[in-house]
Amino acid sequence: MISSVHVFMTGPQENAFSCKFAAAGFCCGQGRRVISSQFIVMILAADLHIHSRYASAVSKDMTLENISLYARKKGVDLIGTGDCVQPDWLRELEAGLQPVKSQPGFFALRKELGEAASAQLSEKLRRPLRFLLSTEIHCSPAGTAELRGPHHLVYFPTFDVAWAFHRKLSPYGDLNEGRPRVRLSSRELLEMVLEHGEGSEFAPAHWLNPFFSICGSQGGGDGTLVEQFGSLAPHVTLVETGLTSTPPMCRRVSGLDGRRLYSNSDAHSLENIGREVTLIEGATDYEAVFAALRGIGSGRVVSTVKYAIERTRYFRNWCGICQESVDGMLCPTCGRKLAMGSRDRVEQIADRAEPVFPADAPPWMMILPLAEVLSDVLGVDDSAKAVQQQHARLLEELGNERYILTEATHDEIARVGTAQLARIIVGQRTQPPGRKPPKLKRAGGDDQFSLGIS
Repeated sequence: MISSVHVFMTGPQENAFSCKFAAAGFCCGQGRRVISSQFIVMILAADLHIHSRYASAVSKDMTLENISLYARKKGVDLIGTGDCVQPDWLRELEAGLQPVKSQPGFFALRKELGEAASAQLSEKLRRPLRFLLSTEIHCSPAGTAELRGPHHLVYFPTFDVAWAFHRKLSPYGDLNEGRPRVRLSSRELLEMVLEHGEGSEFAPAHWLNPFFSICGSQGGGDGTLVEQFGSLAPHVTLVETGLTSTPPMCRRVSGLDGRRLYSNSDAHSLENIGREVTLIEGATDYEAVFAALRGIGSGRVVSTVKYAIERTRYFRNWCGICQESVDGMLCPTCGRKLAMGSRDRVEQIADRAEPVFPADAPPWMMILPLAEVLSDVLGVDDSAKAVQQQHARLLEELGNERYILTEATHDEIARVGTAQLARIIVGQRTQPPGRKPPKLKRAGGDDQFSLGIS
């Protein structure tokens, strides 16, 4: 089914508008845009930053088969492998993936593994899925304090290129950690990637997170990128927004002018796969994907889908002791000084009062994942049985989560769920969700709360 997709304008005004992709035949649910009966342009939902179970603070359920299952449930078409310089994970990837001959740099599950995964999915969720070799690297030269040093994303087109980079990087850190901490500066890592060549790609990760980012409040730079990369700064042409910044926030910093933005989930668990994606049209292989992300070649970025920023951990100021995001500079519970979040940090480094967008900046939208929408409606935790049952039913009847959240009509959702749920899902396409409401008290019984769907 083809319908309108509502997105937020990427201009100085952050008003919502209805982008009539329908007029062009855009179809989020099917991942293609029909130009004519003879010609179909593919639209890939790309999530190019996740982690495997070999990285610290990551779920042990992040296996190749599980990632493939959840990616398709979430509506992701192209997914980064994550952690591909970790030797055990790289061997698992080699054993479980095979190159797609017609799409250089893309990989698919080997036949046996792919068939086993598809057997666990309903017919509507059985969609092609491609993998791309990716990793995140923590730059921490000598003298770097704890919780300091930025993370960067690196990509490779083949296993041979990934293994060669593994060998080159291994003298600088312990690569048995999925997200390795290496004794290199950001400039030195970028120089290594550029010298490695062979299609290797580089991008700073979550550029405005307070921790582990190039411009965050805890050790980050001033937004020019020259501090981190020196004379190599012009080679940084892609920047990941991260969960804690939006395109308007990024475009208030002139140091990002001429650099393209893209968004990924940074998933540490299966449920978070696809919470942010970049929609790319007309890119059918590795080289074309990165050309499209940079705004060159025949492909292009159609839009980005972002997680609700008010719900992120590091948008407001963060207390690591109490594990709470709050306003102000001191924690109201323990009295300690807070780590400045991205909302306040951008005011420190921005050199513009209003964002300035490139003429061809793609639109973007900000939504909550389906389980969190159901959690809000039901007034229960998103892991509750009631949420899981309703979530499974919606996917069974309507298709993948991205389709439900961005494409399904009010009537479709109401038919399977409720009118209230349909209003909220359709409504968040034009009105970004705010902070999470307080949990309601238990009314008694297993997952029975005082508010139900009606």
